[in-house]
Amino acid sequence: MKTKGSIFNNIPGVTAKCVCLAIIGVFIIGSSSCKKFLEVQPPNNVVTGPAVFQSDASATSAMVGVYSTMMRIQQSFSGNMTIDCGLYSDELSTSDPANQFMTSALTSDNTEVNSYWTQIYNYIYGANAVLQGVTGSSKITPAIKKQLEGEAKFVRAFGYFYLVNLYGDVPLVTATDYHVNSTIARTPATDVYKQIVADLQDATNLLASDYSFSNGEKVRPNKWAATALLARVYLYMGDWQDAFKQSDALISSNNFTLPSLAATFTANNTGAIWQLMPVSQIYDTFEGAKFIPPNNSALPNFPLENSLIQSIEPGDQRLTNWINSSTVGGQTYYYPFKYKVARGASRSEYYTVLRLAEQYLIRAEANAQLNNLPAAIADINTVRARAGLLPLAGTLTADQVLAAVAQERRIEFFAEWGHRWFDLKRTGAASSILGVLKPASWKNSAILWPVPVVQINANPALVQNSGY
Repeated sequence: MKTKGSIFNNIPGVTAKCVCLAIIGVFIIGSSSCKKFLEVQPPNNVVTGPAVFQSDASATSAMVGVYSTMMRIQQSFSGNMTIDCGLYSDELSTSDPANQFMTSALTSDNTEVNSYWTQIYNYIYGANAVLQGVTGSSKITPAIKKQLEGEAKFVRAFGYFYLVNLYGDVPLVTATDYHVNSTIARTPATDVYKQIVADLQDATNLLASDYSFSNGEKVRPNKWAATALLARVYLYMGDWQDAFKQSDALISSNNFTLPSLAATFTANNTGAIWQLMPVSQIYDTFEGAKFIPPNNSALPNFPLENSLIQSIEPGDQRLTNWINSSTVGGQTYYYPFKYKVARGASRSEYYTVLRLAEQYLIRAEANAQLNNLPAAIADINTVRARAGLLPLAGTLTADQVLAAVAQERRIEFFAEWGHRWFDLKRTGAASSILGVLKPASWKNSAILWPVPVVQINANPALVQNSGY
């Protein structure tokens, strides 16, 4: 039976029942607080391997099951990444003074830190299982096999991008053999990045360039999603030329246009490159439910830091479109309002993962690093114009252009997928900014999260990050 508003409706011949069976067949399912991905053994009471990959529909449902899992409540990729990285940096606050993300003072026994590790490795396990299943099957048609292989490699790269940015060196797992996985040591981050690049390069060649495979909905990655993520990865690696090449290819394809501020997070809008479809029957996105208070006199769960509000230029329409406020005890609290739906599964908003504005700012930063300043300024001004801001002068120096890129990224991507935290890390600004904001608790070693102690106990090959 198909469920109204479900991701399952977007795949011809794939039912919710089929997806559920496929999820069971390719995933190790368990509580993220007690199951350790690198030590857990396959359950002996479920279908595994080839049985799932005997038809196009069941194989496709296995891949869709990975996205469905990502969007469950309290998952790393359904909103927690935004919230915890926002608290960890200088974006969000909370009324709990002991919150370890708020103080940037995580301990290795923090259960949420372990949840990130476990959940993301489970997504990667799902991608590896699909990749192994489709490449070893003779029952899947060539076109579907090519698409699913590309999606699996994209998801694996996406998962490793976040793991390496949170923890640094991490075990590089590319298969499903738990005997091997349970003893893998941490792989140098540079080698993990090489795998990410290789997977995304393959994905750009394997994936379709449109969204016909998902009935026009942008809820499964295509060639341009892989291109967008590859542009970001090259930027993080300091490979300016390739970051420019990938972002320029995407922008020049003319497949995407910047939507209005109000439409930026709506389902299938013109600037969305990849979105995750909500699976909850209660609300659209977890972020909307967590950020929006029940009324304008209730304290938000995660108010925005005053320093962020004060950094917004006068006249910037993102302030009025993407931020709302409530007043409690005569004090005004601002909160993220990018997603407008707090409750009610209207399916008007999909969880936006990759979008066009990032590509303009990637291209701008790459061009600035390559000393092509007029082109960099033009891309910054494209983003500024959509926000109602005047264009920057064409006489800026390289340092001024890079500062302008950082400012635009801070405002454009606040409270969104950890962009601000990762930007502070990769530009070397984390300690200088967070050391002032959190003088009592910030340590330079906090640039990386601790490896969960339960993972170290399960796998003696793992070593802890410095400072924990």
